[in-house]
Amino acid sequence: MIDTKELRIGNVIYLNGKKTAVSSDDIAFLAKCQLLGINCEATPVRVTEETLKALGFSFEFENVSNRVYSKEGINLQIHSSEGICLYIKGEKFGKSFFYVHQLQNLWFSILGKEITNL
Repeated sequence: MIDTKELRIGNVIYLNGKKTAVSSDDIAFLAKCQLLGINCEATPVRVTEETLKALGFSFEFENVSNRVYSKEGINLQIHSSEGICLYIKGEKFGKSFFYVHQLQNLWFSILGKEITNL
């Protein structure tokens, strides 16, 4: 289950097996589940090549250790073992991540706008 502290309205997760952009009601429901120790079947959506394309990222290149995608001057390097790292002008920004909601939150913190279309 996803920690509700990581979620913002509009984040995309699997809720009861269905890919969903969460609402404030969903977050409140999941917080209540966590408080009561109930599994509410909320799981993160893993970042894949398909999700990156759906979010508007373009494939740039691939080398031995990673694949690079870009959008609006921001690069994502997908490392097989380390997860995904976000780079701005060649400098790593934030921690490595694996899930769409984490990318959405990072994107919003950097650019102040939502990244959607899943």
